[in-house]
Parts: sequence; structure tokens; C-alpha cells
Amino acid sequence: MQFSAPLPHVDLAEAQWGLLAELVAAPQRDPGSSTADAEAAVARGIDPGQVQRDEPLLSWLKLTERRDGWLGATALGAAVHYRRLYESSELRLSEVARMVEEHERAAPQLTLAVRRLAQGVVSFEEARRGAARRTA
Repeated sequence: MQFSAPLPHVDLAEAQWGLLAELVAAPQRDPGSSTADAEAAVARGIDPGQVQRDEPLLSWLKLTERRDGWLGATALGAAVHYRRLYESSELRLSEVARMVEEHERAAPQLTLAVRRLAQGVVSFEEARRGAARRTA
């Protein structure tokens, strides 16, 4: 049986999160290595100067790595990235649920449908039909 350590909490600037997301999506040539690589980074919407400023920290945190002129995300970097996406989605879902609950008196059928959809009890179409059926 293999045990793994919990994911560390990482507090990055938005630009650093953006670079990590790009590297999780696909490794890229180091934009500091040539003009062509810098132009390729710009074509992807990446600021080569920002990469040069942010990548050393991401590498030190073991979130990214350099290999043969390429920059890429490590397994830890991908895990931290996807955990952030998960936590962001979870927060958004809780905000939607709170919003719906604030309007429960005005639309109880909608509140119930959204709650059941969020809990995974019904599909989107079932929730839609249930909300429509109760209002008719």
C-alpha cells in the first residue's frame, strides 16, 4: 500500500496560476531560449517576460520543470492546478445554492429543483421538468 502526502497549500499570484494552467494544458518551449520560442509564447497569450519572472518560483515549488529546453507542469503542479479548479467550482456551486435559497419563498419549486440538481439526485433535464411541472 502506498501512502501519499496531502497536497500543499500554494498561494500564487494570478499570473503564476495562469502560467501553471498553460503548462498543465501543454508543455511549451522555454520562451527565453529563442525569438521563435518567445513569439510562440506570445501567440498562446503568454508574456515571455512574465514566464522568466514566474517560472523560477514555480520550479522551486516543484510545480513546473525544465527539460531539454521545454517547460512543463509536474504531477504535483497538475494536482495543485486541478485542486484549485475543483475548489473554485465548489465555491461557485455553493454561491448558486445560497442565491436560490434566498429566493425560496418566491420560487420554492425552483429552489428544490436546483438543490436536487446540485446534490446529483436528478439530471439537468429532470430538474427542469420538475421545476416546470410544479409551476404549472
